[in-house]
Amino acid sequence: MKAQYSISRWSIVMIAVLASPIATAAEADIAKGEEKSQICNACHGERGISQQDNYPHLHGQQQTYLLRQMHYFRDGGDRRDPIMTPMLENMSDQDLINLAAYFSSFKAVLGTGSQATNGDDQPMPTPKIAAKPEKADASVEASTAAVPAPPAPAVAPSVAGDAAAGKTKSAACAACHGADGRGTTPLFPNLNGQKPEYLTVQLKAFRDGKRTDPTMAPMAMALTDQDIADLAAFYGGLK
Repeated sequence: MKAQYSISRWSIVMIAVLASPIATAAEADIAKGEEKSQICNACHGERGISQQDNYPHLHGQQQTYLLRQMHYFRDGGDRRDPIMTPMLENMSDQDLINLAAYFSSFKAVLGTGSQATNGDDQPMPTPKIAAKPEKADASVEASTAAVPAPPAPAVAPSVAGDAAAGKTKSAACAACHGADGRGTTPLFPNLNGQKPEYLTVQLKAFRDGKRTDPTMAPMAMALTDQDIADLAAFYGGLK
């Protein structure tokens, strides 16, 4: 009887967990993501096609990657940022899901191409970093308002990149980012067509410990400024 009671109690717990909202993937609404994306235009451009060298293209980026990075900006981790964090703190989890679905719906090289449906593509689960209460409707609506572009972050003078040399060096990156710069799983970002200036800043951040990642940090640690410039030139030139 005791064993039967234990099994029965465990079954009830599992049913409750599976039926909870946390265990159920939220449906993405691309149309609402497009509406919410108006606040992103100042830096990332309409449809996520950036017109500024220091801000990345979001157009055509991996859905799961985008969703996770927005959580890291909003909820904590190594991507807290004076511009991105306050903007995303006014957004709900559903807003982030919708934005990721919208920007990833452009199936093309980053920053180019036209919109297409995602079909059965769904983001992988994104782990919670910290509990985040839902914002009131008024504040969420206010977050969609267009904002002027902040000044672009300063970038230290860099060496000229050699795309041919970068292609050779990119062999070490292909397992995650593909030989063509397309992420091999939804967790890894597409790099093809990305802004070389942005790639340079991020690679240096991984190398110098400003961003932490168990895969990227060790890979970037050995890179010289020339290596980084070459890789950025190579991936930025892929179409």
